Amino acid sequence: MTWPVDTADLGARLDLRNDRVSDSDALRQHRTIVEILRRLGHQPGIVLADEVGMGKTFVALGVAMIAALADRGKRPVVIMVPSSLHEKWPRDFAVFKERVIKRAGDTSLRAEPVASALDFFRLIDSEAKSRPRIIFLKHGAFHVQNIDQWVRLALIKRAISGMHLGEKRSALPRFAAGLLRTKSSYNDPELFAKLLRIPNRDWRHVINDHYKDRQLTETPVPEAIQKVLDSSDIDVAGLRDCLRDLPARESVSIDERLERARHAINDALRTMWPSTLAKVRFRSPLLILDEAHHLKNPATRLASLFVTDDAREDAGTITGALEGSFERMMFLTATPFQLGHHELLNVIGRFRGVAWKTLSQGTKQEFETELASLGTTLDRAQHRAAELDKRWSSLRPEDVAGPNDGEPSVEDWWRDTASNPSTRPERIQIVMRAFEQARNAMKEAEAPLRKWVIRHVRDPVLPNTSVPRRSRQVGRAISLSPDGSGGLPVGDEALLPFLLAARAQAIVVREGLRAGRATFAEGLASSYEAFLETRRGEPVHEDEEEAAKTFASDKFVSRYVEKLAAALPDEAAYAQHPKIAPLVTRVLDLWRHREKVVVFCHYRETGRAIVRHLSAAMEKQLWSDAAQKFELKYADVRKAVIDFGARFDTDGGMRQPLDDELTRRLALYAELNDEEREQVHDVVRRFVRTPLFVARYFDIRARSGKETLQVAFDTRDLSGVALGEKIDGFLKFIARRCSPRERHDYLDALVRMQPGIRGETQRDIDDDLSQMKSINVMPNIRLANGLVKQETRQRLMLAFNTPFFPEVLVASSVLAEGVDLHLSCRHVIHHDLSWNPSTLEQRTGRVDRIGAIAETVAKPIEVFLPYVGGTQDEKQFRVVMDRERWFQVLMGADYRTDESFTEKAAERIPLPMAAAKALAFDLSVRSACDGPKHEESPTGAKQAT
Repeated sequence: MTWPVDTADLGARLDLRNDRVSDSDALRQHRTIVEILRRLGHQPGIVLADEVGMGKTFVALGVAMIAALADRGKRPVVIMVPSSLHEKWPRDFAVFKERVIKRAGDTSLRAEPVASALDFFRLIDSEAKSRPRIIFLKHGAFHVQNIDQWVRLALIKRAISGMHLGEKRSALPRFAAGLLRTKSSYNDPELFAKLLRIPNRDWRHVINDHYKDRQLTETPVPEAIQKVLDSSDIDVAGLRDCLRDLPARESVSIDERLERARHAINDALRTMWPSTLAKVRFRSPLLILDEAHHLKNPATRLASLFVTDDAREDAGTITGALEGSFERMMFLTATPFQLGHHELLNVIGRFRGVAWKTLSQGTKQEFETELASLGTTLDRAQHRAAELDKRWSSLRPEDVAGPNDGEPSVEDWWRDTASNPSTRPERIQIVMRAFEQARNAMKEAEAPLRKWVIRHVRDPVLPNTSVPRRSRQVGRAISLSPDGSGGLPVGDEALLPFLLAARAQAIVVREGLRAGRATFAEGLASSYEAFLETRRGEPVHEDEEEAAKTFASDKFVSRYVEKLAAALPDEAAYAQHPKIAPLVTRVLDLWRHREKVVVFCHYRETGRAIVRHLSAAMEKQLWSDAAQKFELKYADVRKAVIDFGARFDTDGGMRQPLDDELTRRLALYAELNDEEREQVHDVVRRFVRTPLFVARYFDIRARSGKETLQVAFDTRDLSGVALGEKIDGFLKFIARRCSPRERHDYLDALVRMQPGIRGETQRDIDDDLSQMKSINVMPNIRLANGLVKQETRQRLMLAFNTPFFPEVLVASSVLAEGVDLHLSCRHVIHHDLSWNPSTLEQRTGRVDRIGAIAETVAKPIEVFLPYVGGTQDEKQFRVVMDRERWFQVLMGADYRTDESFTEKAAERIPLPMAAAKALAFDLSVRSACDGPKHEESPTGAKQAT
């Protein structure tokens, strides 16, 4: 048994401080590790639910390290992660091991990623001294489809045992590769013939003797599988019949017979797999499960792994396969209150699957009683919050109007009303009483919930400054010279389409058509290109959950939509769309000031449109700016800029000064080997010579290479960072903060990124831009959507985090979770909004993370939320802003998106920030030395408690 764990010397073993993590963040992480370890000493589990980008991964790795090294049996800690993060966690662990672990004896800690349950079992079968102490396991590892060819061959061998096959037995190895559907190089019939004749436990040696250049390190058939194969818990009758039906030699029906045999193998595996999992007997001191909101439904495959008595959603049950295997559990999620409180209880309820005998106090029955009590308390809090929501909906603009019916100020109204509610009309006093009841109920629920959930919210200011962490720019603020406040205006050329869209929406609302949503109106507000897709009624954006709710119009609405399509401007004018045009202008301005920006959108066609329109505008701006800057004719400037770039080639006049400068800067980093240094020289040279760099950083009229280079390196961006400082920061990062593997990945991503213009632009076969062959896409602008392979997206993310290309990343929801885009970017534009506020927060969290460039330069993260005024876009903006305030109050609120609901929701009075803070749970970890907690009062004043 591992628990309780001594944390007295934790400060000497872990140091979370570094040049990219503030002391306050490092202290919070350290305290959280200590508190989690303390709580796990006497309770079955804990949920860590810090906001996005606050370093949950490093906290989890700290807990995992201490638990693994404290376990006297040297049993591994298991960290289960989504497939999309299976490579990221080991990379983060390498950094953690190198930068955070301080005690020499702890640095021997070894971790390994494992993709399937079979590989996991093989590790468990190995000797303790050779096992990794931490195992990263995919969420779906226990699915039957992950069973490999060796186990399938062992199953075939079990089926033919005792059968009289005659010459078919000798022919079977020839068909084995087809039966197993193996594309690996382990498909030699001679090898299969040997394996079918010898005991399974001897297979590894035979395979390794057969293939000297491909050595297996673990047994092909894990012990758990072997136990089932040796038992009578498996029905192979159907498989035996199919194998008996195989011919002794090739025939015209061989493919059909092989297919039947493959189906029989899969059927046998589905019956064998639950028995296999039931026979696995391993123990681990701790399970850490990332993205724990996937456990909200007990009937799902992942959730049912840990508890025996849950119903499954399909046949082939694996219910309770891991029950009792873990002494403690730790779950990670950034969005606990997106769940309904019953779903949150379901997540916490997975703790009932721990090995209860390892707890010195508390029983499973006591846990069930406590969980039921927590549910009752949360029911009461939710009821009061829902009642407040209902009462709040009764408020009207005139209730919160300022003096002389001026512009409503909800925050001022709330402060005045909360300080003296008795002077207000009775119906407002009813709202205030509902608020007080909800506040009391939330505080009552907070105490028992604190035991099971730890959650920190980020500081509203940047570390060690008074600078706001985020600056939110809404509506027309995306324009360079916004004319007043509110939404983006609709120009005369676009007025008719938007009027027709509004008319069609009015019919949807009036008729209540199938409680649907007029996605054609959302598409129109996004881009003309997106509208042309949504009018067909097809889900064309990346969010599958929202796609399922899209609206299918009736014949009356269809008439308006057809008229709308006919009223669209000419395709040549699509770049002048009311939201596309200001977006392009803003991104261009940021680019001209040498800043990076990430643009998020739902619709694939909008993403493509942004890349297309932005590329055209950027190329025009590039040469226009260059012609003006260098006092050249527009027709001549391109050649002059390209010729200057050629001076970075051998004997070009700029090559040697650049090499000398990079050599000088690289001299500080002994961590880099010669090959890596050469790669740095090549990468920097390839990017700075491109016209997109030359035109912004260099004076092509200058003759002195060294002086010209120095001027370029001193050129600063909008954040005040010089190009030379960016390159120095990049060198320091890859040399001292990256593991060798991570350093290789960064340099490889940059080497494979093509920085040229036009003909030099790389279009990967797995890049969605390949559909735009007739368009000259600028090489510093890249698109990342669901049609781009994960490997390519990973390279784009790594390269975006450097001073080089891409400089503009247009992304769909595939980059909204589990990726880091914060090292070189502090500007994010939500071109398409979302009905769910957590989606916007997840997106912004890609650039708002510990160690973000915003912290380094002490300037806010600029978050743009443009919307088109007087349209569906403005309605969606108002609804999601209102929901954002209620997000942590109405747990698991039903984010309805049908027109009839959102029409009313858009007119609601927004909940004041002070009221939202007063209602929210405080589940943070505090130390006694912190002094009294300062809590927001209902009026917004701070009170010591």
